[in-house]
Amino acid sequence: MKTPFIKKLGAPLLAGSLTLSFSVIAEQGLYSVDELMDADVYDSTGEEVGEVEDILLGDDMSVHALIIETGEVLGMGGREVVAKRGTFTVRTESHDSEFDDIEYEVHMEATQEALKNFPEYDEDWWTETRKDLKQAWAKTKRNTKSAWESTKEASDSAWDKTKRGAEKMGDKIEQTTDDL
Repeated sequence: MKTPFIKKLGAPLLAGSLTLSFSVIAEQGLYSVDELMDADVYDSTGEEVGEVEDILLGDDMSVHALIIETGEVLGMGGREVVAKRGTFTVRTESHDSEFDDIEYEVHMEATQEALKNFPEYDEDWWTETRKDLKQAWAKTKRNTKSAWESTKEASDSAWDKTKRGAEKMGDKIEQTTDDL
């Protein structure tokens, strides 16, 4: 399953990165989506296990996961698995200072055997993940609203107590000065 949005996003991201110099890329850790596509993927032992087939972004445009095609032999028999952010690192290598001569490698924290347990990238995974992310966002909004309401109530209560205390103190000062 391909997502047209992700494919269309690659070109603008690459075009935007073309305005930067190579040294900025190296220092800032910026990566080209276009160049990362089809990068070789290695397991934790250093054995090549596949290549990057797709890149999934969240609503905030950060990388949510890489789709890794594993086990392909002569264009057949491959399986697409989801490698969530945090299960891999991207390494770059450049043999000279040319902007467009950067090679990408993805290194998994898992062995080839463990990759077999990664979820398969299919419509069921896509639907379930979208549902989970929407629920997480809704929960975050509820929690934020609840935290704001609690903070507001606590602030109102503290202000009310301070106001009453100041009024009592003012009454005592007024009574003390009247008695003098």
